[in-house]
Amino acid sequence: MEETTNQRVLVLADLEALENEHDKTNAFLVEHSSAILDVANFEIGQVTENDKVLLYLCDSNIKTILPKLAKLGCAIGFLPHPEATQARSGYKVPKDTKEAFEELLNSEREVETGILTCNEEIVLNYVVIGEMVTFLTKKSSRKNIYYRMLRFFKYLKRLVNIRALPFTVQVEDKTPIETAATDILIVQYAHNSIVSRIFVSKELSSERLFHTFIFTPRSVLQLTRSYIVKLLLGAGQKNKAFKFLSRLKTEDLTISSVQEFKCNIDGKYTNVKELKFVFESSFNQIPSDSIQYEVESKDNSSSKTFQVKNLPKGEARKEMVRKRLPFITHASADEYKELFTQLRENARPSQNYVILMILSVILATLGVFANSSPVIIGAMILAPLMSPIISFSMGVLRQDRELMKNSFITILVGVGVGYLFAILFTLITPINQINAEITSRIEPNIIDLGIAVVSGAAGAYAFSKEEIAKTLAGVAIAVALVPPLAVSGIGLAWLNFDIFFGAFLLLITNLTGMVLAAAFTFLMTGYSPFKLAKKGLLISLAVVLSISIPLGYGFFKVVEENKIIRSLNGTEINNNILENVILESRKPFVISLDVLAKSMPDDAEIDNIKREIEQIVGEDVTLKAAIRLKR
Repeated sequence: MEETTNQRVLVLADLEALENEHDKTNAFLVEHSSAILDVANFEIGQVTENDKVLLYLCDSNIKTILPKLAKLGCAIGFLPHPEATQARSGYKVPKDTKEAFEELLNSEREVETGILTCNEEIVLNYVVIGEMVTFLTKKSSRKNIYYRMLRFFKYLKRLVNIRALPFTVQVEDKTPIETAATDILIVQYAHNSIVSRIFVSKELSSERLFHTFIFTPRSVLQLTRSYIVKLLLGAGQKNKAFKFLSRLKTEDLTISSVQEFKCNIDGKYTNVKELKFVFESSFNQIPSDSIQYEVESKDNSSSKTFQVKNLPKGEARKEMVRKRLPFITHASADEYKELFTQLRENARPSQNYVILMILSVILATLGVFANSSPVIIGAMILAPLMSPIISFSMGVLRQDRELMKNSFITILVGVGVGYLFAILFTLITPINQINAEITSRIEPNIIDLGIAVVSGAAGAYAFSKEEIAKTLAGVAIAVALVPPLAVSGIGLAWLNFDIFFGAFLLLITNLTGMVLAAAFTFLMTGYSPFKLAKKGLLISLAVVLSISIPLGYGFFKVVEENKIIRSLNGTEINNNILENVILESRKPFVISLDVLAKSMPDDAEIDNIKREIEQIVGEDVTLKAAIRLKR
């Protein structure tokens, strides 16, 4: 082998383990190294500061030998000993011994890096407090997403017993932080953990700094969501799913607690009350080719990180420590207070509420008569019914009688005013013809209930999140309430009770669906414990299920009507083609359509077309036919 005059390549090895390597690998090491030293008989005098020393040792031997070699100042590289699991992961050692040896042999790079210790024990890979972080960051040998999901659901049983512990975090000379956490992860290098790769570069740092990640999830659901995101997006995704993580990048750290806690140092568990992290010394590492170092300035202060604003403190800390991690995220005291102040205010009818209700119903009524969707949309935007419905939902969820009463009265005031003005404007309007905007709202079905549920969920979520309230809260409920209210009022004014009851059923469907969905959304965002919310949710669900019976019947009617339309559209009768089929009414059965003909058909041909249609649908039909001649 070729080597410089002053530098030797020495392999310090566990000879017994090295004998199990492939013969070609052993021969290659013998040929290209100056000497292979037996760790069992090793003396520090066998090495000089100018040597390259490549370690083929188990983790425990590395922890013993590394500080001695570091003091000597020689260059140090790592080979993949079968029992060097932590060193291989921590220093990113290639799996193949021959490949790793060649990389280190040919490398011209040397980087000064620190030896991190925890309670005076060298850390080769990681230190973990808690169990969830180990699971979330553990690499699986099987990459099948279904297997990994199954593995996660098996682990869910442990989630219900997770409890945060009180910790005091002392970072260098800063004021100690009294906080609580479920898990804490400490790694020296960014590539060591999936969690660290989410937030920092995969490059190793030549600084004497290490990373600390403090887990403070507010619910099991939040942890579950972060795991799903990790499955779908993988590492390296800086996403909001992990916002419960706080991050430190420092040169020393002390973590203590008033009670004993379990920690995992490089795979070995121990129970302690305090962990103290410092750098014992530095050594010159020869990195493998797969590692890219980012060379930092010697002034570490510019690269230090203290992202701790999300750490629970004060009452939030006490709340986390007091009980096990809840299934859903509970709203904080500030969020709870702010939302309830707003909801109680919205539950009372005001002058602005009544005026906006009058204007929106008048606009919706005129839009229905004009058969104009844009006008009706304008009425939806104006309608103020969102506020009392959301307040009523919260009252139902938390069994707050006063909130329910006030918001229900406000809803009744809005609906009553709406009916009054819808009837008045219908009576003074000379139009009395049923159009598409009316017919589309007098036969509600399950699909309409689905729309109501989504609208209610969107409205409640918008109210619970201040940053999106202004963009969603004005429309989500109004879309489903004002038009049927106006149509129902038109039906009353005309004394057409089919229109009235059909539109009224849609109105009640939307109202009850929204209340149930909004209450459930508030439950999922943590504004009520399930024990308190159970009664209100069950009553709301029972009401919605009872309304679903006629809606289900309406849905089957829609399906049947679509079948009739599909069976007629494109049908050819005596060289005449039926197009643009519309089923206007079932009782009586009225169908409008276009007849595409080569020449103008006479009355006999029209009667024949009508008879053919009646045979297809199986009922007597009133036919409205428009004749179009083929060119």
